[in-house]
Amino acid sequence: MGNMMSDRKEPAKTKLLPPVPNETVEHPYRTHIMPRNQTLRRLLAGIPGLSKDADRIAPTKVSLVVRGIAESISLKEGQVALLGRADFRSGGFQPDVDLTAYGAQERGVSRAHARLHLEEGQLYITDLYSANGTRIRGERLEPEQPYMLNHNDEFQLGALFIRVTFE
Repeated sequence: MGNMMSDRKEPAKTKLLPPVPNETVEHPYRTHIMPRNQTLRRLLAGIPGLSKDADRIAPTKVSLVVRGIAESISLKEGQVALLGRADFRSGGFQPDVDLTAYGAQERGVSRAHARLHLEEGQLYITDLYSANGTRIRGERLEPEQPYMLNHNDEFQLGALFIRVTFE
């Protein structure tokens, strides 16, 4: 009878185990819960100490200055932004950055002209076999060949000049 008593476990000890501290991973600012939208970008931009360092690491906010007007886009590592012009006739094609308002069609910008992407903290532009080409400093880019862009570089999509700045 003494053996049977020692084999029984007390329920309180097995049920009420304290949580393992390393099991719960705390996410700073809980960004994983929030929807990815402008509000989140504004919140992240306002975090003290983060935005200054983030700017040095990678150009996450890119401004394309087209005919004196700045179009801002936010890019994350590995993310791609398609530059071109909308075409509502052929199934409603819509690029990430629509240059129609800047006379894109008259200046020879293709629907899917070029793409910008961020890789290892560097911004690249790639021509997508556009009809009138993409140029940096007058040099026509080879299609599907990424070229690195620096702050204040100017490039051409057809005859449309665009200056890129990092914020």
